[in-house]
Amino acid sequence: MPLGANISLTATAGGATATERTSYVKINIARLAPARPDQQFSQAGSAVHLQESLPVSVRRLEAKDIEQVVAIEKEAFSPLWVSSPFKRDLNNKRASYLVACFDDEVSPEEILAEIDADQPEDRRPPALWSRVLGRIGFSSKVETEPENGAFDIAGYVSVWYQADEAHITEIAVKESLRSRGIGELLLIGSLEAAIEYGSKVMTLEARVSNFIAHRMYQKYNFKSVGIRKAYYSDNREDAVIMTTVPINTDEYHELFTSLQSTYQERWGRMCIDH
Repeated sequence: MPLGANISLTATAGGATATERTSYVKINIARLAPARPDQQFSQAGSAVHLQESLPVSVRRLEAKDIEQVVAIEKEAFSPLWVSSPFKRDLNNKRASYLVACFDDEVSPEEILAEIDADQPEDRRPPALWSRVLGRIGFSSKVETEPENGAFDIAGYVSVWYQADEAHITEIAVKESLRSRGIGELLLIGSLEAAIEYGSKVMTLEARVSNFIAHRMYQKYNFKSVGIRKAYYSDNREDAVIMTTVPINTDEYHELFTSLQSTYQERWGRMCIDH
């Protein structure tokens, strides 16, 4: 499978495709079929919910996406974080901005409503209270919907190219949509773009406390190579610097192809166009 190829696979559940707008939010795979051993579960109170995939695809950033991307950036990093120059760099050949966007046929608002309904009340985010605190400066969390309340961007990744290195400067997913494969899909898209660009290695920073992210990066052969002290402005947390083994080799191609296949099997679809 060529690394830069456009891939589009869609899983079905009970005969209904995951991209049919009228039926997606009514599909709960956990209720329709017994779980396979490799499927991931999360414990929420006394109920066990299957982490099902979402109908999202990865494509290049467009000007219309910037408002939503900036909101996700502030939610993930901090209102004090120095924002990436998304608009200025739309046509920058040394930068690559990718977004995970919902399919046209689905309603992200309905999906979020179902996700929220599946959460116990004590675990639902207090949206109004968070918004108030954020506006007066006591919280780093902000609402990720634009002013009109509509959205179709689930996450984004920004990559800068310098010499033989591709550097992921930011990767973030809307908080309410995490743990559903979106971050890994963005990572796969950024690696594909870097390999296509001709980069030899990829590097990034991650919070030292973000062990879930560490494990995902390690799976794609990122190694810890150093620490950046007080890197994050919201709490001055250190960042671990992670760099891949060479990504332009046959050995990495074989690993990367295998990981993409595993991703498709786990989430049922992988659609990337960069």
